[in-house]
Amino acid sequence: MLPKTIKSGLLCLLVLVLIVIPGNTPGRSVPAASVTITIDPGHGGFDPGAVISGVSEKSVNLLIAKRVEELGKRYPALDFVFTRLSDDYISLPDRLEIAKQHGSDGYISIQANSFRDPNVTGVETILDWTRDRGSSSWIMAESIQQSVVETTGARDRGIRQQRLYTRHSSLPAALIEVGFLTSPAEREKLTSPAYQDLVAKGIIQGLLTYFSG
Repeated sequence: MLPKTIKSGLLCLLVLVLIVIPGNTPGRSVPAASVTITIDPGHGGFDPGAVISGVSEKSVNLLIAKRVEELGKRYPALDFVFTRLSDDYISLPDRLEIAKQHGSDGYISIQANSFRDPNVTGVETILDWTRDRGSSSWIMAESIQQSVVETTGARDRGIRQQRLYTRHSSLPAALIEVGFLTSPAEREKLTSPAYQDLVAKGIIQGLLTYFSG
């Protein structure tokens, strides 16, 4: 049994470690071991995605991914890999291959939405229709969806399913639609660095929650 003075010293040291390690906030769960996440900024190069009032989806996606890259440095338990960090076109199979080559534990594609009605707003996360409720992809999607909604205050449009290229990967994989460029108010937010930070923080916190589960 350790003497009382030594135990008190060890306790103080533990508290100090919790305070100074970047991203390690007391009460916040972190993965027990490092995990690798591939972040895919959708579109790129000659494929701009939606272009509304001069704002291209590919640019919004990339800016948010870069904020994930920067803010992610605070969380050593998460090792981020990016399919692109410049205005390049990467084919869908190549995006999945990048994740495979890096031994990724999860795959998140960042997208921006559009719709004919400019009043439609909100965040939604999309899964391939082969990913059942209760699957790893579904649980990860729920965690990220909830976290991004909480950090941004955006309308929660929930989890949706459709046929996606991610069906060709066995990784937990999801596409997060971070907002509607066709909504003037949401488009303004999505081009704001402060709001991009909130989206990035939501994605990171959702991943921390999922991988520490």
